[in-house]
Amino acid sequence: MNLKPDFRIHFVGIGGIGMSGLAAMCADFGYVVSGSDRGADRPENRRIIDALELQGITIFPQDGSFIQSSRPDCLVYSTAIEEDNADFVAAAGIPRLHRSELLAMLLEENRFETTIAVSGSCGKSSVTAYLAEALTNLGADPTCLNGALSKRFRGGRFAGNYRSGSGKYFVFEADESDKSLVHYAPDYAILLNIGTDHYSKEELARVFAQFLSRVRRGAVVERECWEAIQPLLPPENPLKIAVFDAVPRPDSQWAVKHYCMEEQTSAVYRDGRRKSPETLRQFQDNFLSVIYGIPAEDCRLMNRVPVAEFTGNRSLPLPQPGFHTALNALAVDAMLEEMLHIPTADALEALTRFDGIWRRNDLAGTTATGALVYDDYAHNPEKIISCLRAMRELCDGRIFAVFQPHGYKPFGFMRETLFEDLEKELKRNDRFLLLEPFYAGGTSSFTPTSREVADDWRSRARHPEHYESFPDRELLTDYLLTATKPGDLIVIMGARDNSLSDYAGSLCV
Repeated sequence: MNLKPDFRIHFVGIGGIGMSGLAAMCADFGYVVSGSDRGADRPENRRIIDALELQGITIFPQDGSFIQSSRPDCLVYSTAIEEDNADFVAAAGIPRLHRSELLAMLLEENRFETTIAVSGSCGKSSVTAYLAEALTNLGADPTCLNGALSKRFRGGRFAGNYRSGSGKYFVFEADESDKSLVHYAPDYAILLNIGTDHYSKEELARVFAQFLSRVRRGAVVERECWEAIQPLLPPENPLKIAVFDAVPRPDSQWAVKHYCMEEQTSAVYRDGRRKSPETLRQFQDNFLSVIYGIPAEDCRLMNRVPVAEFTGNRSLPLPQPGFHTALNALAVDAMLEEMLHIPTADALEALTRFDGIWRRNDLAGTTATGALVYDDYAHNPEKIISCLRAMRELCDGRIFAVFQPHGYKPFGFMRETLFEDLEKELKRNDRFLLLEPFYAGGTSSFTPTSREVADDWRSRARHPEHYESFPDRELLTDYLLTATKPGDLIVIMGARDNSLSDYAGSLCV
């Protein structure tokens, strides 16, 4: 298939986070783009749909009606699209491309001097944005395609999951959930971890090994992931590998030596006037600030800031709390220094400025009862536990963790692992509250239900009161606004359903 300049592409399910970014990229490259989506008219999806329309992309209902306006050269789809989809039926005979196949074709056009793929079970969207922002801070003007909305790259005709750049670098997220990452052959790669979101670790190791065998120049790989992959690679592997560790080992070149929340002075006021220059940059508005009255001073403004110390005498304030953030920063630093040969001081300075991505540790506000409310995309056991640990650094009270599974099949796959992890992580007075799984249409067995899982967990839990299910958000809201108090924290977790962010905001005054 030849992607000639006037090539016409129709995206089936264009509102998806991965599909919309790729559609924006194709329109930016000059192709004629249209698309359809079941949820295009839902308010929570307009942040994406509006940006696409600003690029001149026509959005149709997903009923096959697009074929009456034009006949595209190909249809692009994701794994979530069913074979009996109305657009497929209407476009019988028109070639189809999986979204990963189209991206691979775009990469083969040699538009970019250096391509960098980011993959792993957890954190790939955050690290993709982190790396692209660091390169932007270094003046490299990268192009970026991501599976999340970067706050810094949002605005105008781009929703945040695509950045149009003129530099030599293309940074993109490579999805392991449908094994589509094996279609890519990037120059460099980051493999963050190996978990149990969609497949067993053994199966995922085979997928990652196949992907790594296609990487051309070098890769940054987390230790556990590397140990699972290395036996599956040829003995004489020419690829340059930098392994990073959560805990330093005798042979560690890249490792987190120390992570903590530090209390630092931002400013001192006396007689109502600022007496010291601001010495600490406020990275995000979700850090805790404390004002102390001190003798001879009106007040001293303190900030609690997460700080990581890496091997090689590297120290870095982090944009968000959580040890997983330290690991993400370490992976990006290793890529910048080890693979791209950026000087250490420049790399670390670029990493201090990261605005984050939407629905990752986002502060939504405070409830009328005085509880903090956060919004997070966590949706598998590893991400949920990392999220809970980060939340614990931000409050002194109880955590009310709300989780809406992103589908019945994923929920069934993770239910036992998630229960085992929660039993180790939840404190005595914490609560883990389940909403029914998100249903986006298509084939589903509609099992297991959240009520069924919560009942099962309670029957085996050390503290049965930890777990509860709610049939709808109205009942959940009543519970949260009566059960919480100042010092508590509510975190809303789940993927695919953009209305979760709006729900988190609805809890706040």
